[in-house]
Amino acid sequence: MKSSPVGSCVQQFWMGRVDCHACELAASMPMATLDRRRHQADLVQLGSYLLPAETPVILKGDPADAVFSVRSGFLKLWQYDDCGVCRIVRLLRPGDILGLEALFQPTYAHTATTLNRVRLCRIPSELLRRLERQEPDLQHEVQRRWHHQLQRGDEFMLSVVSGSSRERVLKLLRYLAKFAAPEPCPRIRRLDMAAMLQISSETAARVIADLKKAGLLETATELRFDPRALPPLQHAVEKIVNGVTFSGQDALRH
Repeated sequence: MKSSPVGSCVQQFWMGRVDCHACELAASMPMATLDRRRHQADLVQLGSYLLPAETPVILKGDPADAVFSVRSGFLKLWQYDDCGVCRIVRLLRPGDILGLEALFQPTYAHTATTLNRVRLCRIPSELLRRLERQEPDLQHEVQRRWHHQLQRGDEFMLSVVSGSSRERVLKLLRYLAKFAAPEPCPRIRRLDMAAMLQISSETAARVIADLKKAGLLETATELRFDPRALPPLQHAVEKIVNGVTFSGQDALRH
């Protein structure tokens, strides 16, 4: 099997060995259940990475030799469906774990790309498997986080990917505000919105343009908007469509 081309791509963003004692986020990371002094020799095997936006971390089908703990920033997990259409199947945020399939299978199931600047801790999969056998609390914590990520994916499919195209974009904004809190929403490209919502990128662009025109959304480096303004935001989006004014739920049906 050929070596992973992503490995060298990520390697150039290596920041050094992880220092869990000095990490201000250690308490919120999955390794927080470990006795750091007793496992000091294990923890030095973890690597710290700082990646810019739009950087691939893992590729679908590549050898799965590590999992990654997300310290800061946001990522998208995606793959092509049977028709060759790109589908974003999940978003990850700080505290999530990327590549957990490495514990059970030889290759990665999805491609993961950063949405903004991301800090990651790389954990060799063999090390994590051994630590889970030795430390039941760590195994429980990893399983709990994975279960939460899967639940969040189900919630997204049921609560966001339904309704008209315009409804889906507006639901996505509400979802992102909750998903990213307390951080600002990551900037999502129109193509990525289409891949998440199963709509055309042109429709996503029109809705976003209407929101920006109404002064309800900024997209320079992040998605900035007030979630509390979403009810009037819906009205603002729809009232300028075809020059017709709608209100309330009537607007969402058009």
